[in-house]
Amino acid sequence: MPITGQGFPHSENSQSDITGNDFAAIVPVISGQIGGRETSIVSAKALHKALGVGRDFTNWIKGRIDEYGFTSAADYVLFDSPVLANQSVNIEQGNAGWVTKRGGDRRSKDYLLSLNMAKELAMVERNEQGRAVRRYFIQCEEALQLSAPAIAAKYRRQLKARIGAANMFKPMCAALDVARAEEGKQTLPRHYTNESNMIARIVLGGLTAKQWAQVNSIAGEPRDAMNAVQLEHLAYLESTNITLIDMGMAYDQRKAELMRLSQRWLAKHLGADHD
Repeated sequence: MPITGQGFPHSENSQSDITGNDFAAIVPVISGQIGGRETSIVSAKALHKALGVGRDFTNWIKGRIDEYGFTSAADYVLFDSPVLANQSVNIEQGNAGWVTKRGGDRRSKDYLLSLNMAKELAMVERNEQGRAVRRYFIQCEEALQLSAPAIAAKYRRQLKARIGAANMFKPMCAALDVARAEEGKQTLPRHYTNESNMIARIVLGGLTAKQWAQVNSIAGEPRDAMNAVQLEHLAYLESTNITLIDMGMAYDQRKAELMRLSQRWLAKHLGADHD
């Protein structure tokens, strides 16, 4: 179900009191997908209007993306529809609710922003509207945690798991470097890729991360679109692989052991998730 700003509670010092506008109506926050992952999203055009930006929309949004290094399919996605409600949140532009002319209409381009990107854009405007809109976005997040704690908990778990997976990859590569150096062997980029693909295939049903992303029409970094269980599974196997590398196990031995331990991990953790 979409998350709309109109459903969020307002305090006595709400944004509408500060600006004379109802930000919940002007800049609705809804649920959607960016890069294949569920998140809260905002229309860049609606935000531009609410912030009272002097520059025209296209130059403003492109300038901010370049200036602050925002990334397509991670922080935002580009749409052709001028109406946010008519846009498909999974980037399927065949929606019968709207049709664009061949080549599209440049005036109708809009960017769907993650809530974090929208907050940052509001903050850097350094005006009263920007401060008010940013507080409104924070209220949206707080209301989500109060009204849908399970969803908020899911997002927190996803973030923790993503960080955990990121923290394990470099140490695994370093362990491989040391082990191969002790054998007088040079470690090449393909050796890191082999390790990464071996573990990804265990987690993703025989597919590498790149293949999995292609099958699921995911743009950007595949790990950003993985769910918490997949990321936790990945981090566990990478951590375990470090130990196996340090023990001097060969690639095929490590692969067999990781597959065995993977089944135990899945039985334990998936069972716990369903309790």
